[in-house]
Amino acid sequence: MRRFVLGTAGHVDHGKTTLVHALTGIDTDRLPEEKRRGITIELGFAHWALDDETHASIVDVPGHRRLVHTMIAGAAGIEVVLLVVAADEGVMPQTREHVDACELLGIRRAVVAVTKLDKAGAELAELAAMEIAELLASRFAIEVVACSARTGEGLAPLTAAVKRALLATPPPPPALHAQLAVDRSFSVKGAGTVVTGTLVRGRLEVGQTIVAIDGDRRLETSVRGLHVHDRAVESAEAPSRLAVNLARVTVAEIGRGALLTSDPAVLGTRALDVALRLVVPVKHGASLEVYVGTARSPARIRILRAASEDGAPVLARLSLAQPLAAAGDDRIVLRASSARGAGGHVVGGGRILDARPGPLRKRPARVASLDALAAGDPQATVRALAAEVAPRALAGATLGGRFPVPPAALARAAEKLVEKGELVRTKAEGWVPRATVLELAATARALVGAHHQAHPLERGLALATLRQKLGPRCGSGVAEEAIRIASRKGADGALVAEGELVRLTGFDPDAPSQAKGPLDVARRALDAAALKGMTEHQLAEVTGTAARELKTLLGRVVKEGHAISLGGLWFDERAVATLRARVEAELQGRGVLTIAAFKELSGLGRRQAIPLLEMFDREGTTRRVGDDRMPGPRVAAVAPGT
Repeated sequence: MRRFVLGTAGHVDHGKTTLVHALTGIDTDRLPEEKRRGITIELGFAHWALDDETHASIVDVPGHRRLVHTMIAGAAGIEVVLLVVAADEGVMPQTREHVDACELLGIRRAVVAVTKLDKAGAELAELAAMEIAELLASRFAIEVVACSARTGEGLAPLTAAVKRALLATPPPPPALHAQLAVDRSFSVKGAGTVVTGTLVRGRLEVGQTIVAIDGDRRLETSVRGLHVHDRAVESAEAPSRLAVNLARVTVAEIGRGALLTSDPAVLGTRALDVALRLVVPVKHGASLEVYVGTARSPARIRILRAASEDGAPVLARLSLAQPLAAAGDDRIVLRASSARGAGGHVVGGGRILDARPGPLRKRPARVASLDALAAGDPQATVRALAAEVAPRALAGATLGGRFPVPPAALARAAEKLVEKGELVRTKAEGWVPRATVLELAATARALVGAHHQAHPLERGLALATLRQKLGPRCGSGVAEEAIRIASRKGADGALVAEGELVRLTGFDPDAPSQAKGPLDVARRALDAAALKGMTEHQLAEVTGTAARELKTLLGRVVKEGHAISLGGLWFDERAVATLRARVEAELQGRGVLTIAAFKELSGLGRRQAIPLLEMFDREGTTRRVGDDRMPGPRVAAVAPGT
């Protein structure tokens, strides 16, 4: 037997609850006020056995405009929507808003019941059917059936249409962890706290340990019992409507908006990075209402990237006024804020790409990470996330519960990139780009070299001091890895550890010192950095020179022919000359130099490679043709045979 979750939608007083009663024999209006006023105020639930092998849980939602927030809570997790449109009124405002909400929640199949056929007649029913079909065109796979809940006309064809839509819905992909958004909680005598909701992912079993998250409250609990429509079961798989009896949790501690999950990494959050589709324009900084599962919170939106002509989604950060329990790939709906607190019209929605984003420091890097997450490529995602947090490591412990891509897939992808040489794995912290570690290793050598110049009679720099100088930028684990790489035998200017001190290979504290003052410190630091280059900030740090004095010092270094300045970096002139000779030899031998070949030849990253290549172009060593380099006038003039 296969179970489904079916939800109603539609304008107030179009007959949703009456139709559910006609189909199932169950009146989903439970509250005295609902009976008295004749309208649905709260979510209602019914079991519908379409046949022996096809059972559906129906979530009946209110249609009043002030209760759209309740409708969205009920729609969380439904697979097919039963859209109800009265034949005598046709498409109405809440019809449109409910349709927008369902589409933004990822629902793609709809069965439309054009109700009140006995009251309005066939002609009006046909007009209403045409109107709703036009509204849903290209947005949903639909069937439209005219019917009367009062006389029973059309109910059999409607049942058949619903069954076809349900059976055409693919089963949900397997999930490692269970997730259930709570829409109701109450106490049962002799059992304790019971919550209901739609199990949207994974599997729950009696006796299983889970977590209940309500805002910033996190409670460890366990499943004492499970019921599917008043029938006790030992286990249940998504999608399914469930009543869950919880241990060690009171009704006061959990309510609508809470989340039950077996994933220990899911937490309450005050920020979400999302991919959006907007049905109306939204300004940067606008105040909105965010709906996640059965929870909602006021929020302010920060647009990270607007929609583009190539169809790329809007990327945005939502800063929440109240913490919500959410996980990567959860669907969200956005509504305009309302002073009365009921929310305005639906403005957009989408899915969560990062449920716990860090501080927004590098927007281009953040956008690159979100694009990779949206595409679902694990290696591209790890590569982008590692680049974004560099020089700190991408910690494996931070991957769970945040992203649409499972953490295990990200960890496997990271190890593949380690094998390829793109990432370095630190012992305790995670993964970091190899280029970053190499840059830090060069910085470590430069720092030790500068110490030799400033303190030539000392045998070396304290290893703890070197770690301390690198650590604030990158973390202790990455700093340790950079020092290890800087200490590899055979590397130019490799570090040598002697007890608690570290020195450069070849440094002899007993030799006559030639180091005198900041000028010599700068020369040695540039020599140690070689083609990695140094920024003025780094040179100021290693020489201990104030900014105004540094300009004069660097002017002297250039005048002496010891260094050149390119693209915000200072390079050792001898290292550049050596690279120039290698480029000339490559051009004379092959006749062309690609970017990839230059990177392999030099071992440099983009930051150093681009300004050096542009200088070679200017001086005539190379000549740019497209993305490649050909021999420039200077090289051509000395080429063999000329």
